[in-house]
Amino acid sequence: MLYLIGTGLGDYDITKEAEKALSLCDAIMVDGYTAAISDKKLEYMRSISDKSIRILGRTALEEDISKTISEAKSKNLAILVNGDPLIATTHKTILIEARKNNIDFKVLHSTSVLSVSMAESGLDFYRFGPICTIPRWSEHYKPVSFYETVLNNIKNNQHSIMLLDYDNEKRESIRLEEALTIMRNAESHYGNGIMADNSYVELLCDLGTEKQKIKYCKLNEIDKSINYTMATLILPAKLSDIENEYLKMYETTV
Repeated sequence: MLYLIGTGLGDYDITKEAEKALSLCDAIMVDGYTAAISDKKLEYMRSISDKSIRILGRTALEEDISKTISEAKSKNLAILVNGDPLIATTHKTILIEARKNNIDFKVLHSTSVLSVSMAESGLDFYRFGPICTIPRWSEHYKPVSFYETVLNNIKNNQHSIMLLDYDNEKRESIRLEEALTIMRNAESHYGNGIMADNSYVELLCDLGTEKQKIKYCKLNEIDKSINYTMATLILPAKLSDIENEYLKMYETTV
């Protein structure tokens, strides 16, 4: 049996059902590719299972996934995922490969950065448009297509969630300064100007953890020195009265 287990956002967000599954597993692995799992959370998982935990990178989770999950044919194997499983395409392909290899599987859910960011934002859940990711740029890879998603959301008067790409080497989201630079460059490419310095954004850092921080401010007022592991930016559309009142709570705090 293969268990795909969400470990939530906080250090102890794993469900009782997931704890029981872990105690029954012969081998435990953790997704170290799509998002960070804190050392404290890993220690808690070890205390539940009393087994060593193998951290998997991109190759083991994607290119060699059939080999990675092969032992689940004869024993109970768990793959731990930060947040909620099946949000990332990587996790969907794990289940597809399990089905191809006649491996039984079970998904155990937990809290997700998507649902929590929508809830904590104070914005109307029904008014969010498609989600995008501000990607980490490299010398030869500088995509700007995420900006089209934001443009279309604004056109439709919908709020935009912009996830910050995960830096696998540093085990954290890309830094705010880098993300804002990419946003500016993407905006220059399209020549639109919806992200002016006086545009308001909501910054949500380390949601669901003891380090949670939320700030609502103008783009040029964002404190780029804020320390975080995972962060999300939201560009609101036109606010309703209740949304505006709620966001005022975070204009002066962080």
